[in-house]
Amino acid sequence: MLREAEERKTLSGIKIARESPSVSHILFADDTLLFCKASVAEGLEVMRVLQEYEEASGQKINLAKC
Repeated sequence: MLREAEERKTLSGIKIARESPSVSHILFADDTLLFCKASVAEGLEVMRVLQEYEEASGQKINLAKC
C-alpha cells in the first residue's frame, strides 16, 4: 500500500542518493519506520494507509506509541 501511494505520488520516501530508489518504510522485528515529507497531505496519506491496513489485517495500530 505504501509503494502504491508512492507510485500515485501521494507519498514520498527518502533517497540516499539522487539516482537511488526511494525508501518509504523499513521493517525490523516488530517495529516499522515510515518516511515521508513533513506535510499535512503526506501525513494524512500515511494515516489513510494505516487505517486501510487495520481494516484489512485486523491488527490495531497503537497511535500512542507513534
